[in-house]
Amino acid sequence: MEETTIPERVSTGINGLDEMLKGGYFKGTANVVSGKSGTGKTIFGSQFIYEGAKNGEKVMCIITSEESKSIVREMKASFDWDFKKLEDDGLLSFVDITDPGLRLQKSVEIAPSELIKSFKKLIESKIDDVQPQRVFIDSIEALFLAIDSNYKLRTLIDDVFGVLRSRDVTSLISVGKMFDLDEMVEYGADSVVKLERVRVGNNLQRTIFVMKMRGSSTINEVRVLNISDNGMSVLAQSPYLE
Repeated sequence: MEETTIPERVSTGINGLDEMLKGGYFKGTANVVSGKSGTGKTIFGSQFIYEGAKNGEKVMCIITSEESKSIVREMKASFDWDFKKLEDDGLLSFVDITDPGLRLQKSVEIAPSELIKSFKKLIESKIDDVQPQRVFIDSIEALFLAIDSNYKLRTLIDDVFGVLRSRDVTSLISVGKMFDLDEMVEYGADSVVKLERVRVGNNLQRTIFVMKMRGSSTINEVRVLNISDNGMSVLAQSPYLE
């Protein structure tokens, strides 16, 4: 009989989440974290690449709507994660799409589909040059919102995910909940983790659940997501118990 190879798993770095994923993400897959503004997507992705960098992996953070110094400052102030040192040590690379030097800014002269094609070429080049093991893109909707054809949108999303998979990097892509774009991005992903906030009595509670994971079973529960001085962790309890 032909021997079956068990895919390698990659830890998310978030306590309790690997358990829900039955061991972490599969190596070389494109994974999505989805949720409304303020649910913690940037922290989630930053913790994912921080986990890799602190273990000696090369990681990359691709930012579409703000400057890298904002994330560096936020993660240092909130969790004492020294992204500047990781960058200086050659473990962390930033790609700021808003950098005028990259010439990828949205403008009336650039068709949205051409912007995404340029973005695809850029990440191909950057990944080939740096050869990271983990990539975090925060956030993808800044590139795709202007696409008015669902067919074209579906194709462009698949193209970007295909670049990441073909480079054998384990990638995490954040997407906000707006105009059903999140559903299109989630459809093409290998796994989707959803972050939400629910009202329990007079309190707002952060929650997390695994919506899908190709090729693996998961724990199909909505659990409490906690953010402390040490970062994110998943608690083995329901958010709906007062």
